[in-house]
Amino acid sequence: MKKLLYFLIPVALWSCEDVIDFSVGEPGSSQLVVDAMLTNEDTLQVVQLSLSQPYFSSSGFVPATKAQVFVFSEDSTQYIFQETSPGKYVYDPKVKGRLNEIGKRYALYVNYRGEEYAALSALRRVPRIDSVTYSFIEFPFAVNDSTPRTGYVAQFYAFDPIGLGDTYWVRSARNGRYRNAPNQITLAYDAGFSPGSQSDGLLFIQPIRQSINDGLYQEGDRIRVDLHAIPNETWFFLSLVRQESGNGGLFAVPSSNIPTNLVNLNSQSKEKALGFFSMSTVSRFETVVRKEEARPTP
Repeated sequence: MKKLLYFLIPVALWSCEDVIDFSVGEPGSSQLVVDAMLTNEDTLQVVQLSLSQPYFSSSGFVPATKAQVFVFSEDSTQYIFQETSPGKYVYDPKVKGRLNEIGKRYALYVNYRGEEYAALSALRRVPRIDSVTYSFIEFPFAVNDSTPRTGYVAQFYAFDPIGLGDTYWVRSARNGRYRNAPNQITLAYDAGFSPGSQSDGLLFIQPIRQSINDGLYQEGDRIRVDLHAIPNETWFFLSLVRQESGNGGLFAVPSSNIPTNLVNLNSQSKEKALGFFSMSTVSRFETVVRKEEARPTP
């Protein structure tokens, strides 16, 4: 009986395999891709336009040039984004001021090859980062030759304001270099990870506070923490980006385009856009790691 069972198991597994044919895009077909993550800061605001590529294409970034890109505020003020390099459209806040009306909605308008696309987003309140602290730590063994055994573990402190539904994107940089990999996206819903966490109005939980670490910091490193207050729809979009980036292994599901908030103003047109438009309000804190200012090791 055991021999028969051992024989049937591989046969059963083999019989579950089916060949599936699916379309991954015709050569030459492409869609407009919009990367428009704008903030209320006084730095240059950038909208990046490109064209999608077939799934198996090895082509690099293909810019979408000669487009018209505007942002409108609720009072109909128009902010013009000029193309400064292929596919890169820039607005300088020195022209008409910052996009910083908290609680107000903004509209993105893109005209590309005769097709008009639009999306809405809003600026949300953001709490102040009170501090960034760090403690010295020493591992009993080295993970690999390039990873230091000793260094500092940092965390930031901030309180979520009272009122359900505040959503955030936590970004951090070591010596000016941001953690930008999709699997390094840190999101917060109120002071926790997700809706229903009952963390409204509290100090951000420790895993979120310590998400700013990318290995151990060393003495003299500059730590920068940016807390972005983002709309709920941006929180869901970034959650899907992070989820799709880790979609692999035994339980992977078929890849698919992540939903966008961009719509074609011509409802009869077959042309669609990919990407996302979002506004965010930013709170920032910077510090330099110094041995004498480190907190005692927990």
